[in-house]
Amino acid sequence: MPDPREKPGSDPKADSRLDSALEDSFPASDPVSFEHSDHAGAPPGHKTPDRPRDVVDNPSQNRFELALEDSVAVAYYRRDGNRLTLLHTEVPQELSGRGIGTRLADGVFQILRAEGVRVVAKCPFMAAYASRHPEFSGMLEG
Repeated sequence: MPDPREKPGSDPKADSRLDSALEDSFPASDPVSFEHSDHAGAPPGHKTPDRPRDVVDNPSQNRFELALEDSVAVAYYRRDGNRLTLLHTEVPQELSGRGIGTRLADGVFQILRAEGVRVVAKCPFMAAYASRHPEFSGMLEG
């Protein structure tokens, strides 16, 4: 049975290449801060699974986090009631091109969909991700 999320004629390999190109186009501008984070990566020697369900909300830092080996990918946001504005996404440069940003975006949108939150995607990467995934594009405002 075909995946109902896929558009007829869509090419998963092309989507993967686009995700990689977007990650390379919107690299982290600053190093990710591990200070004051409740989710700043796995303990030494612990392998952290890289699944969207591993994305967590860290409201004290206004960001979603995906712990990866010895680093973390983040998506910063601003909340205003039932609306959340996605501001900036950062993936450590050494992990660029591995689909980390895509997994982070998927996890973020899954969390926000479950919360019933409306989303303003100021971050170009998050906006592009949502526009390519109809299951999330309906959550967008603006």
